[in-house]
Amino acid sequence: MTASTPLHVRLLNLLGAIRDLSPFDVLTAEEEQLLGSLIVRWHDEDNIAVSHVMRDLASVSQTTIYRRLISLRDKGFVRLRTDTADKRKKFVEPTPLSDNYAAQIANALGQIF
Repeated sequence: MTASTPLHVRLLNLLGAIRDLSPFDVLTAEEEQLLGSLIVRWHDEDNIAVSHVMRDLASVSQTTIYRRLISLRDKGFVRLRTDTADKRKKFVEPTPLSDNYAAQIANALGQIF
């Protein structure tokens, strides 16, 4: 692909490359979407509370979001850490597996652009 390749073709190639990197054989589309939004948030914040994830995704029930977080945890993509000062509060943290996935996306972007 060259610099003269139209931007929309480059974008479609990028989306295809990201889709190929995505662990779709392990994650459902909904889990992959949640993981993607978490990766974006981890870039901006360190301590992401489970309650904030549930509040920010108001279009989905809190129970469903929590189930997806548990599924991501069970598959090794996130870690749930309990606050030492308040045992009722939990934080969602990345694991090496999710960090690797984010790095692969960054590498794909670097190759496209």
